[in-house]
Amino acid sequence: MSKIKWSYGVTTVPERRHKHLLRTLASLKRAGFEKPTLFVDNPNSEDLSEYNYSALNLRTVYRTAPGLRTFGNWILAMWELYLLKPEATYFAIFQDDFVTYPNLRSYLEQCKYPEKGYWNLYTFPVNQMDTKGWYPAIGRGKGAIALIFDRKAVMRLLSTQHLSDRVQNPARGWRSVDGAVYEAMRQIFYVEYVHNPSLTQHTGTKSSMKSPPQKFSPSFIGENFDALSLLQEKENV
Repeated sequence: MSKIKWSYGVTTVPERRHKHLLRTLASLKRAGFEKPTLFVDNPNSEDLSEYNYSALNLRTVYRTAPGLRTFGNWILAMWELYLLKPEATYFAIFQDDFVTYPNLRSYLEQCKYPEKGYWNLYTFPVNQMDTKGWYPAIGRGKGAIALIFDRKAVMRLLSTQHLSDRVQNPARGWRSVDGAVYEAMRQIFYVEYVHNPSLTQHTGTKSSMKSPPQKFSPSFIGENFDALSLLQEKENV
């Protein structure tokens, strides 16, 4: 069996540098994602020193003023992750305001990736079901704090007409990454999958897009829960 390779990063804004980002990075490290690339949107000259390599020890990409805002930063991050490591098995983009479980990466590597699908690690309340493990989402792209695609899904996503068309919408072209990805994938007959229990929990209460705060997932177990325990639960079913 060939080794699973990852390409992953975190999209962020300067306002989150001392509020949520450090907690998210610490949680990702415990999960097995130790070295994400940071994609920082709209930093000023004073912000740059906050992200330098000696401060966080992470590769960092800056979208300098006027910045690209949420969708622009996200889609360019995905392109860069793909260009940097086109041979990767999985591609993941995380936002800067969530926590997850220790050993999440190891757990994901032992899950069966869905044919013509992608993973949303944040189970929004509307998507919550009693089914254990992975299942198709009910809601239309709810939450984009942690999305994972295999290589084929990334290639299809980046070539969709929907993603290029939506930036022509001045009102919503830069917002709603979750809905944009969902719709782009739906149009090529890909399905979004979520997980019970939720594999992440949102921590931000103030949206960088000025949107209402995302609701907390009711099924997230807690930051100290070992994700590998979910494998044992499957074996005992």
